Amino acid sequence: MQVSAATFAQKLTYAKNGASLEEVFKEIRKQTGYNVFYSNKKIDDTRKIDVHFKDAELKDVLEVCVEKQSLEYTIDDKNIFIKPKDPTFLERLANRWASIDANGRVVDSENRPLPGASVKVKKTGKGVSTDKDGRFFLRGVEEGTVLVVSFIGYLPMEVNASANMGNVVLEQSLSKLDEVQVIAYGTTTQRLSTGNVTTIKADVIEKQPVNNPLLALQGRVPGLFIEQATGFAGTGVTVRIQGKNSYMYGRDPLYVIDGVPYSSQSMPAGNPILGNSGGIDSYSYGNPLSLINPADIESIDVLKDAAATAIYGSRAANGAILITTKKGKAGDTRVNFNLQSGWAKVPHKLELMNNVQYLEMRREALKNDGILTPAPGNYGDNDLNGNWDGSRNMDWQRELIGGTAGYQDMNASVSGGGNLTTFFLGAGYHRETTVFPGTFADKKGSLHFNIGNTTPNQRFNIQFSGSYLYDHNQMPSYDFTLDALRLPPVAPDLYNRSGGANWAPDALGNSTFMVNPIGYVINKFLDKTTNLTTNMVISYKLLKDLEFKSNFGYNSLVSSSTNKSFLGSSAPEFIQYSSRSTIFGNANSSSWTIEPQLAFNRKVSQGILEVLLGATLTQNQGRATQILGGSFSNDLVMDDLLSAPRVKAVSTFSSKYRYNALFGRINYNWQDKYILDLTARRDGSSRFGPANQFHNFGAVGAAWIFSKEDLLQNHLGILSFGKLRGSYGTTGSDQIGDYRFLSLYGPMPQDIAYQGIPVYSPNGLTNPNLQWEATRKLQIGLDLGFFKDRVLFKANYYRNHSSNQLAGYDLPSITGFGSITKNQAYKIRNSGWELILSSTNISLGSLNWSSSINLTVPKTLLVDYPDILKSSAASTLFIGKSLFAGYFYHYLSVDPA
Repeated sequence: MQVSAATFAQKLTYAKNGASLEEVFKEIRKQTGYNVFYSNKKIDDTRKIDVHFKDAELKDVLEVCVEKQSLEYTIDDKNIFIKPKDPTFLERLANRWASIDANGRVVDSENRPLPGASVKVKKTGKGVSTDKDGRFFLRGVEEGTVLVVSFIGYLPMEVNASANMGNVVLEQSLSKLDEVQVIAYGTTTQRLSTGNVTTIKADVIEKQPVNNPLLALQGRVPGLFIEQATGFAGTGVTVRIQGKNSYMYGRDPLYVIDGVPYSSQSMPAGNPILGNSGGIDSYSYGNPLSLINPADIESIDVLKDAAATAIYGSRAANGAILITTKKGKAGDTRVNFNLQSGWAKVPHKLELMNNVQYLEMRREALKNDGILTPAPGNYGDNDLNGNWDGSRNMDWQRELIGGTAGYQDMNASVSGGGNLTTFFLGAGYHRETTVFPGTFADKKGSLHFNIGNTTPNQRFNIQFSGSYLYDHNQMPSYDFTLDALRLPPVAPDLYNRSGGANWAPDALGNSTFMVNPIGYVINKFLDKTTNLTTNMVISYKLLKDLEFKSNFGYNSLVSSSTNKSFLGSSAPEFIQYSSRSTIFGNANSSSWTIEPQLAFNRKVSQGILEVLLGATLTQNQGRATQILGGSFSNDLVMDDLLSAPRVKAVSTFSSKYRYNALFGRINYNWQDKYILDLTARRDGSSRFGPANQFHNFGAVGAAWIFSKEDLLQNHLGILSFGKLRGSYGTTGSDQIGDYRFLSLYGPMPQDIAYQGIPVYSPNGLTNPNLQWEATRKLQIGLDLGFFKDRVLFKANYYRNHSSNQLAGYDLPSITGFGSITKNQAYKIRNSGWELILSSTNISLGSLNWSSSINLTVPKTLLVDYPDILKSSAASTLFIGKSLFAGYFYHYLSVDPA
């Protein structure tokens, strides 16, 4: 601090009781013109003294100012320098005896220790962290000085230092701003985050009657769009975060379970009735997240903007969804059991014609076509030619989709541990049926465990987690919904008297009900899938502020299926042309990930500096085959491929994907008021040729918590929290499938190989110039809290531009190929507003009532495509229009003539 000169006298006249040093120094400047220099960090310039001077010498005034504060001064020309006096040996000895070593224990309201809690001297910032037992030891502090004790998720507390402070009990913060948020390679809170992150906790997920944890997010996260393909258990689920960044490839977010990347798409094959998840491969059915037990999940964090996702590089071009499973906590052993059971029916039926209305419509249709007599025979108009009973009036919606679907879900867990070792063990069982006729069910059994251990000095820590799920899916391979809407009300019964399919033979014995949908019930589809996910995290504190950590992850998906077609599913007259057949499907996918990291954390000036450096090594490998076994002699041997006289390969699939990266993050938090976050990543992918295998990504994010400003803190009224944040950065995508930059060949199916040699044909043109897609993300957000954070409002504006698109480019048929994968010049813009309002209405012990509402206003446009009219996309893409725009016929009306 500096007090500048004004006049040039050396006599002072000044009198005041309770004057501060700052006031006296200002008077010295005013009356003498001398500059006064000192550090307000080392000198308490607010300390009060009584002064009464009249024509006093400058030196006499300075002596009064410094005598009671152990200060000394020097005068050099017109400058006065004031600093703390160097203590003598006896003074240092006396101060050593006067200071104390403060010690105590930081615990929560249930007397559980809080390891890693921060204990700091409020005035100087000197501090320590608690050990595994929550204990702290702070040397050489003045007795009675104010200490600030804080821990993530708890309210900070100020206490006076003493030699034995006992237990310092922190209260858990009820504000959602202080809930722990999992981000890429770390944690934070909504209060201190610079990114756009939404967190859904276990108390919300476990209450939802869903078989896929993604479905528990529907309607709860602004900017997140989730669409089910069907209503069946294990259905495909399409997930989009802030729109569709890529026109053709790579639209899925990155899924990470306990630090292990997880597949966003199922393996090829599966049950078509489940639909797909909006991926590249239209022959992949279902969704792999349905193989995760929602009851095992502690939280799901949805990362959207560049500040939150750029450190994941190309893998998070479309955002990231981080799933954290449950872990053990120190304390008494806890046993939990949860049972859910329910039923479901089709809530609304369409209003269809009855038998009279239907037959009237049919006769009028024949009349309008000039047909006087219904076509006879079993291939004719059976509803009018007398083969079917015209007095029947069947409600096929009731018969085919009018059943009751059952839902049963059971989960049990036991957890606990001591200060050094914690454990968690959980098991679950899930069963769902359908509304269709017949016995169809999807059954799952799961196990989840976690064990953690810390050495007594807290330098070494290990966490090991694993989840295993077995899925026995026996859903039908045919959807009866369309038949329920299209079958005539006069159609015959589904079953004959013996319980088989009714083919309604005419007088000559020929079938008239050859589209009897119950024939599909006779055929059986069974898919058995196992999912194993394991994760181990090892960390060691090299120095006080430096920690080494490595994450090891492994995931394995194994599936086997049988799709049986029985003779009884065909009309009797077609049995001679049919045969019993089974398609045997086998698929497996495995991936491993290793991520070593170095983390540095130190107090710098009045802020906390965090630096993270790391690397990623990943490999994904998948194989799938489908083999047809036909002409079985009887139904009992259709599970045995050796019993099939006729065997043929239907399809094969094999791929390997390797991915390496270097990443880093620098975060500086100055007094929980100004926060700066810098991230960078260099990615390498096997999906591009040698010239373009590597690419750089990065982002900058910043936040200003203006409610912490001194000028505003006491004048905000009902506003308890306010934060302005923003981010800008780049991400990319390599989600184009494997080997697209190579010239590919594939075998041609042949019943008899030419001269005994299999034939291969080219099925993909080479393109060694394939490059990474690029997405530039700009986002600005405002977070507000009212009434002590009981009401929270969050607004976010995003504007993302995606370019260098990886897509298929249509080629003339004379080239021998329909298309080629290439980078295209068009640009896609996703922009919009995200608003969320949440409130804690009642919080009284175990009685809690909260509410939340969110709104997303998205817009996806094609903003640029050079020379589009000369390209093959001239009739499918339109500049300034949505990606979903297209040419369609304009339906006018029914011609009354």
